[in-house]
Formats: sequence, structure tokens, C-alpha cells
Amino acid sequence: MAMKLKLTPKEIDLLKQLATAGKGGRTITAPTPRSGLTRLVEAGYVVDRATSMDSVLYVITDLGRNALAHVEA
Repeated sequence: MAMKLKLTPKEIDLLKQLATAGKGGRTITAPTPRSGLTRLVEAGYVVDRATSMDSVLYVITDLGRNALAHVEA
């Protein structure tokens, strides 16, 4: 279930990056840290899909875009 978060500056930046990436999202390959994305996925702002053993595709959701719009407003 989605929850509303008080976004950190790092999380806001990550959402902006994913919004810019568009519907294709952004793939992050190990060993790049993914720590800031965990809360965003749990809140429903981002979805993650494993693309290989070392890579995960992250895509911003409509809920994430809405949260980002309210932060920027």
C-alpha cells in the first residue's frame, strides 16, 4: 500500500532524475548504491524491475510524479 512521505533532498533529486528519464526509466547496475530508492519503491512512488542479476530498472509512477509536483509547487 502506498504511503505519503516527507521527501529528503536526495529522494527529490532521484524522482527528478527518473521523471526526466521518462517511461523507459533508469537502469542502475551494481555496485552503484540504490539506498535512496528503497523508500520510494516502498511508498509506491517508484517501481523496480530486475533486468539481470546486477541491474534494476527504476521507473517513476504517477504517484511519484504527483508527489514531485507538490514538492516543486
